[in-house]
Amino acid sequence: MKIFLLGATGQTGSILLKMALDNGHLVTAYVRNPDKITLVSERLTMVKGDIFSVKSMASAMAGHDVVVSCLGGNDNDKKTVIADMTRVIVDSMKVIRLTRICTVSTAGIHDEFSLITNLIVKLFYKHVINDHRAAAKIIMSSGLHYTLARPLSLTSGELTKTYRTASVGVPRGGKNISRHDLAHFLLNCIETGEPNNATIGLAY
Repeated sequence: MKIFLLGATGQTGSILLKMALDNGHLVTAYVRNPDKITLVSERLTMVKGDIFSVKSMASAMAGHDVVVSCLGGNDNDKKTVIADMTRVIVDSMKVIRLTRICTVSTAGIHDEFSLITNLIVKLFYKHVINDHRAAAKIIMSSGLHYTLARPLSLTSGELTKTYRTASVGVPRGGKNISRHDLAHFLLNCIETGEPNNATIGLAY
């Protein structure tokens, strides 16, 4: 499979990049700074590009089977950087008629916690949640085939492959999940195409 990966230099994206290459996939890493990627593989193509340019992204994206976004970037301020990047990704996909996207969102975009926890999340993480929520709405209303991962707190723990998922809400009692297991979930979505048109809560 030919994967177009955004966020390959980030903590989750770099793990997913290695997993995908180890599984024999062809990966194009669309990045601002290719020098940050130290992996060397004949199956890896690095493209330096503008994350806010539909023309640049669509050109690099052509010929791929799936888009995977591990982009972040909102420091809980009023900016809409995640939604803005997502709009460019979706528009680029439509230009070349690519239909499948898997992306990292966050738990909280559907107010899926308890009443008290939702209030706390909105108090301390209001802007980043709103940005992720807006990005999710762009994807969900795009007509594309999508899977949105909604992980709880991310850790640097090891790969376990024993995490839980929830198509509604979040796994009961769950608190966190490692970036390795998040990457494992994304790779499984890439390889199987499932779950389709779903947002999935992730936790141990």
